[in-house]
Amino acid sequence: MNALTQPRVDEHPGPGEIDFSRWFMPQALTPFYHTPAYAGLADSQRLRYNQLNALYFNEQTMFFEKALARNVIGYFLAQPLPDRLHAGLRQFMAEEEQHTEMFRRLNQRCAPGRYHDRDFHFIKLPAAAARAFDFMSKRPQWFPLLVWLMHLQEERAVFFGRTFLRQADDLEPNFVAAQRKHLADEIGHVRWDEALLDSIWPRTNRLLRRFNARFLAWMIGEYFIVPKRSALRVVDALVAEFPRLRRHQPEFNRQLRALGHDAAFCSAQYSSESVPDTFKRFGDWPEFNALARVMPGYVPQMAS
Repeated sequence: MNALTQPRVDEHPGPGEIDFSRWFMPQALTPFYHTPAYAGLADSQRLRYNQLNALYFNEQTMFFEKALARNVIGYFLAQPLPDRLHAGLRQFMAEEEQHTEMFRRLNQRCAPGRYHDRDFHFIKLPAAAARAFDFMSKRPQWFPLLVWLMHLQEERAVFFGRTFLRQADDLEPNFVAAQRKHLADEIGHVRWDEALLDSIWPRTNRLLRRFNARFLAWMIGEYFIVPKRSALRVVDALVAEFPRLRRHQPEFNRQLRALGHDAAFCSAQYSSESVPDTFKRFGDWPEFNALARVMPGYVPQMAS
């Protein structure tokens, strides 16, 4: 049962039921929307791609909250901290657990065959990479780039959440409700990220700062700008549901990968509109000038 569970088209969903006749997320937040091939899909195919990508979108949120925030925040909670910061981080951790459960339940309701015994279907981290990520996230004193990554992703999540709410009338109500809850909490999480950065980054050795900035640039270029791996698995799932698209799949994949050379697309992934505070903070540290090579939307404000 790999396809989305879907009611008859003449059924009107009751309170809390998933309405499979609606978009699950704003189309412009999905990568395939930005390719020429997307316009050539039938309406039903675009809708289903959108729904599948929304499940992947939820997986992304769960991955960061389970694999990143839990370990990083857990490390700092074990350190001597001011009472206010300690209390804030405890709340941060509790809310992240709530978010993970909320998105887990939503994905399970939409696609029980995919998610009845696991949280991740589209995200498949190789075992070696998972071990390395776990090692790093438990040692943010050596890898403070992960706090920067948390700040970057959570500020972007605020932007995404507001985009959902602006388009709420066109979107599936359960997905809007989840984003509304997530947005309300993420605004506070961004502030706690900033408090951690203010505490640890200025005290980080200059050479270690430079290493972390370059490592962050590599991670963003490899995993966060160009649609790869998981984004292609979403297309795999679409083709599995619409077999007549199979002959077009190599071209679909080519166009998705080609977005890495699309200046407008790459600039929009992280921009002064979506992550203004993170960009401003990057600009205070010349180590982050290296980000401009992989993040076209970032324009350094300081000379090296």
